[in-house]
Amino acid sequence: MRSFLRLFQKGLLPRTVIFLVLVVLAILAGLYLGKKSVPAVSPAITREPSDAPTAALSSNSGQADDAQGEESGDHAPIFLYVGGKVQENWEVTGAQLALASSAGLNRFVVPLALDWSEAEESGAAAGGYNAVLEKYLQVNEKAGLLLSVDLNPPVHWLERHPEAAIMINESLQAYPSISSPLWIETAQRLLEQMIHEVESGPYKEHLQGYMLTALTDQRWMLTNEFDRSAANEAGFRTWLRQTYVNEDAFRSAWGSPDAAFDTAVIPARPETEDGCNALVVLPEQQPLVDFYRFCSERVADVLAGMASLTARVSAIEPMILAPYGYSFEAQSSASGHFALELLLDSEITGFVSPVSYFDRGLGGVGGMMGAIDSLNLRGKKWYIIDDTRTGVERSEETGEFGRIKGVRAEDVYEVQRRNFAMAITYGLGLIWSDPQGEGWLNDQEQWVQLGRLKDIYAKRLGDTGQGNDQENEATITVVVDESVNFYLQCAEHMNSVLLQRGRDAVLRSGASTRFHLLSDVVDGIAPPTPVYLFLNAFSLTNDERGRLHARFTQEQSCAIWVYAPGYFGSGPAVENISAVTGMKVKAFENPTQSGSRYILAGGQYLQADENIGTQELWDPLFYVEPSEEVDLLADYTGSEKRGSIAMLTLPEGWTSLYIAEPEVTPALVSALLKILEQPMYPNTLERAYYDVVFARPPFITLHASRSGKRSLGLGYFCDIEDQIDSNIGWYQKDNILLPLRTGETRLLLLRALQTNENP
Repeated sequence: MRSFLRLFQKGLLPRTVIFLVLVVLAILAGLYLGKKSVPAVSPAITREPSDAPTAALSSNSGQADDAQGEESGDHAPIFLYVGGKVQENWEVTGAQLALASSAGLNRFVVPLALDWSEAEESGAAAGGYNAVLEKYLQVNEKAGLLLSVDLNPPVHWLERHPEAAIMINESLQAYPSISSPLWIETAQRLLEQMIHEVESGPYKEHLQGYMLTALTDQRWMLTNEFDRSAANEAGFRTWLRQTYVNEDAFRSAWGSPDAAFDTAVIPARPETEDGCNALVVLPEQQPLVDFYRFCSERVADVLAGMASLTARVSAIEPMILAPYGYSFEAQSSASGHFALELLLDSEITGFVSPVSYFDRGLGGVGGMMGAIDSLNLRGKKWYIIDDTRTGVERSEETGEFGRIKGVRAEDVYEVQRRNFAMAITYGLGLIWSDPQGEGWLNDQEQWVQLGRLKDIYAKRLGDTGQGNDQENEATITVVVDESVNFYLQCAEHMNSVLLQRGRDAVLRSGASTRFHLLSDVVDGIAPPTPVYLFLNAFSLTNDERGRLHARFTQEQSCAIWVYAPGYFGSGPAVENISAVTGMKVKAFENPTQSGSRYILAGGQYLQADENIGTQELWDPLFYVEPSEEVDLLADYTGSEKRGSIAMLTLPEGWTSLYIAEPEVTPALVSALLKILEQPMYPNTLERAYYDVVFARPPFITLHASRSGKRSLGLGYFCDIEDQIDSNIGWYQKDNILLPLRTGETRLLLLRALQTNENP
């Protein structure tokens, strides 16, 4: 009791209580801001028809890019989207458009639903679409408009045409079957009519392009349960005929002498939801592999067809966007989202996604969903949607908008700054979104903040003198393989462990990072980096393996492999992993728990005997046999001398680093980069905070995980400008000290000193 009183008399207890209260408030704010914005739409036929698409621009749920922006001096690729029942709630929509306009933002996403009325074969009533555009232009006569077109038919149309609907458990659903010719032909006809109407109308010069949306949540996603409609079964059989040379090859692949194209059925959905039975068993589950591939290729084919029609019919050289390609997210293998590579040569000029569903609150990563640099290579642009829950709501008592208690405005701004900083650092587009039209952005002070961010982006694009000789260089390339999802029995779980956490671990390591599809690296079109991290390269042919090894030899680089690299080669075999990694790899005979013990001493990020990864049952699980050539860095906690992380320098001069443990952490990535002597911006001699770091010179972004002072090593002398706070900067420094509070975002622009030598 006396010690308690002494603490109180010295003032320490009240300060401690205040500190704990602040910590709790920060945690609550992070949970609120990271909460999914809109509940998932259940696949029931009771879906109400909407006058506007919403979920495609919700976290739950080009060529003409600067046409209007240049007229108003607005160069930034930033839009405002207000969803929900826009026409019924125009007061809220119009108020937010007006606030955006006053902040200098003159680009709006306009949600449009096609008219599926059976009574009017010509489509929408004359002037119907232009009447919607007119309302936006009455708010801002300079506005550039991106039309978000919902290609889903309303429920009443599906009820009249049940043969076009998804069927699950013998029950019709509220979305069209991706294999329905009737839906595809009708949607194409109505889309063409809509394009003709708006481009022949009075507002043609304001049009910037079209965003094509469809299927579940208007994000080109299929339902988790398999569509067993007659249309989809027919589509699957047609795909099988096109895929296999003949019926003998088909029977051999399926391991069934009785298999036939005309009688093939959609396989049963696996029930496993964890790491046990993680990979498919071939040839028994080849029907499942084929159906998963069919789902993605079919979605891509329909989407590419819609984009091709749009490009052919339109006279304005439009942006053509689509919400697709969420390669780093925890999705079902049947989602249809694993054919981005097939769409890279289509008429689509860009793709759209929210910030990641995983760890998106205050202090969180809020990472990108897709392989953004695969688009950059091809002159296409990725747009991220910032649909942060702002806490701004309408009072039921007064009808006025205000921020609810417990949500600090500054915390909201920091999350918005983090998302903006990711966009400008990686050269992405950005869409600020009120997904359900509830007034989340109906706040004057918030638009003061957003307007400043827009001006930063516009200034960057308009100032050609802000370049840097090191622009686009990176230390590590994160590589993702879409096709692996066809070989997973529990993709949602595995993608959460391997892809989401792996991506975020790299973004918390402090290294400059690129994000590419596997094919970019195999084909040699991805720029070289010292390190490549293959998160899920489980399917490598002998040719692909040889091309990768040749590339690493030429670059003298390091390949970090995770879990089962190359396992599905000419046939599933653990020997394929050995061939990829250069190490002797074996599989545990029975399902085995993951979770490892680091065995190197003297590390900064990981200490000897420190645990790595989550203890969870996996089948299969692999390990490295010790040898004189291989350096073991970790072994499994439950299996001594069974190596889980190992490194080998090949005679050809490149380094192979194998993580059999099916999880990577920020500490592990940082420790490996330190061993490989690769640069990380946080000073490696200081305390490790594992902040979010978006680094692509000339920009470096930090989003703080917690309060403290950070030391940043830049690697060369330069002038540094804080883009968010123009009062902060450093002159001719190669190392700076930054005090940060939890969740604070700092966007730094590096200006290399003008010397006779490159930095």
